[in-house]
Amino acid sequence: MTMTLISIQICLLVLLLNSSVRAQAETLFRSSIVSNDLDFIQETDPEEQSCTTYKGRFRAEMPDKRHETLLVDNVDVLQIAFNDETSLAVWVHPDFGGWKRAQGTLVALESALAKLPLFMRSRLDHVVLHSGNETAFAEDAGRFFVLYSENIDERISTHDLEETVFHEAVHASMDIPVASSTEWQDAQKADGTYVSDYAKEHPVREDLAETAIFAWTLLKHPGRLPQDLEIGLKRLIPNRLRVLNSVFADYQRSHHTKKSFDFPSCQSEELILPP
Repeated sequence: MTMTLISIQICLLVLLLNSSVRAQAETLFRSSIVSNDLDFIQETDPEEQSCTTYKGRFRAEMPDKRHETLLVDNVDVLQIAFNDETSLAVWVHPDFGGWKRAQGTLVALESALAKLPLFMRSRLDHVVLHSGNETAFAEDAGRFFVLYSENIDERISTHDLEETVFHEAVHASMDIPVASSTEWQDAQKADGTYVSDYAKEHPVREDLAETAIFAWTLLKHPGRLPQDLEIGLKRLIPNRLRVLNSVFADYQRSHHTKKSFDFPSCQSEELILPP
């Protein structure tokens, strides 16, 4: 989608928002990430220093869109530790034939996780990594999300991996309790429209994650998005932006560090992906 088309859409939306048909206003995008060329998170953005260690093979729950089998033996478990004392695990399915065959994928994933806000990363427990080409999904109660190797490669090719990880991390770290809160639901009603078709079609499950990446970019990187888009977002979803800015501020003030394992030294003999 070109910036010209985005500008036209925003102008139309502003007109709609000033009319009596606000609730029927059209959305800006099909989805927040893959349907546009916006660069919410850039390769040059700061990354928290990190290192990865191998913890061994275990039996683990490995949810998979392709079948209902949950428990899997011989899952390679790795720990990514960050300099801010957060850490999380990555569970690599044995279909890879060993974690070493997934090393390129792990490097890309570690970089994307290192760009997440600290408060978001601190609430994550683990990432499930499968081979294959399904789209990502998340589990809010267990605070994890699931990625597939070929889809990761595809998202890297379109410069969307960091945004995909952010989207799924919102689900895993913020859906409970934000998406079900009265404040969020009241903001949805007050705004009367959505940033994307995907959010509109799944307002309970997807609206928060679809909206959060716009809100975070506006807050942390003002001017990164096209000016007319920033203006349009503030007119389109002011109530949800207000709620998210408040949530982000609260989380940043009260974040707590959580570790899947004891925080390792980056000089550990088990170190496999150096800082």
